[in-house]
Amino acid sequence: MTERLHLRDSYLLEFDARVLACRAHGGSPAVVLDRTAFYPESGGQPWDTGTLGEASVVAVVEQDGNVLHVLDRPLAEGPVRGRVDGARRRAHRQQHHGQHLLSQAFVEVAAARTVGFHLGAETTTIDLDRTVNAEQIDAAEARANEVAWEARPVSVKVVSVDEARGLGVAVPEGVDEDVRLVEAEGFDLQPCGGTHPRTTAEVGVVVVTAAERYKGGTRVSFVCGHRALHAVTRRRHVLDRLTSVLSSPLEGLADVAQKTRDDLSASERRARGLLERALEGEARRLLDLARGTTAPRGAEPSIVVAAYDGWSANELRVLAQRLVALSPCVALLGSRAEKAHLVFAQTEGLPHDVPALLREAVGHLGGRGGGRGDLAQGGGDRPELLDEALERAADAVRARS
Repeated sequence: MTERLHLRDSYLLEFDARVLACRAHGGSPAVVLDRTAFYPESGGQPWDTGTLGEASVVAVVEQDGNVLHVLDRPLAEGPVRGRVDGARRRAHRQQHHGQHLLSQAFVEVAAARTVGFHLGAETTTIDLDRTVNAEQIDAAEARANEVAWEARPVSVKVVSVDEARGLGVAVPEGVDEDVRLVEAEGFDLQPCGGTHPRTTAEVGVVVVTAAERYKGGTRVSFVCGHRALHAVTRRRHVLDRLTSVLSSPLEGLADVAQKTRDDLSASERRARGLLERALEGEARRLLDLARGTTAPRGAEPSIVVAAYDGWSANELRVLAQRLVALSPCVALLGSRAEKAHLVFAQTEGLPHDVPALLREAVGHLGGRGGGRGDLAQGGGDRPELLDEALERAADAVRARS
């Protein structure tokens, strides 16, 4: 079995080892070493990266009691120098120990226990076994930071299962031999195989970034240390831009944003009203035009054919529905944009197969569409053929009328 140097020293970044076996993993070369400082993905913490000789370590996984190092190129058996990516290792120490502190803080302030943990590339999450409110989240965040700033020593020890249980530790299922315990002095004691700092001070700061209901409990997202600094910097830049765009100081930003949203909603309602009035007028214009060019006034039903530039499918649909409601007719409408849009409709009771007409037309445009009953819509990638497709559909309607 591979000797795991990271279990004794989370700060060890360079080491000498021997390649014992060359294997493959997921189509990439991989090796087993006699000893390693690389952490394999486990317990919610991602693997370390770095180099073995001239090869880059792109993944580290456990396999049959050994640590398998997945590489970007083959490596021969024999001695090799390993180097772990120090920035990634430091980030993982900060995030993982920050998780220990935050999880214990939630136990203290809300009796909420962590049942899931994931250390991601940008943010870390814990899943709590119950819902927590905003005040409890703030209190847990404050408590975790208090402990971090006290620079409490962090120690690692290996004990038997019975000793662990005697210390009040919940031993993970399936563990029946030695248990590795990580302790933040006087605050938290947990079984863990991850990499941790020498003191809580290295966590720097714990910043909760989001919380949401999840599987009957709460999923809390947070960042620590350098990631927290980057997260706060990003948010500051966003807030600076918002205060400038909205011409508001930070303290009044929420009120100004709410007013802007309310004004936008009111503007959208007015715009919808104006659009409805405009489409009403357009529908009447098209019906008058269809009656004047296809049959004497009063002859029914009319065939309305119209093509527009830049109209959305929704606008075509509203116009088509207004047309068939105003007067018995078949509405064959299209629009040219990056693609062609088609909406076909008929007044209830007319005999045409509107979905079939639509499918034939969009097929001519190199697209697809569908519908049911008296309304169908679709589109295609050849807007230059829109007029031809509409005229073919009109001919089909006339042939059946």
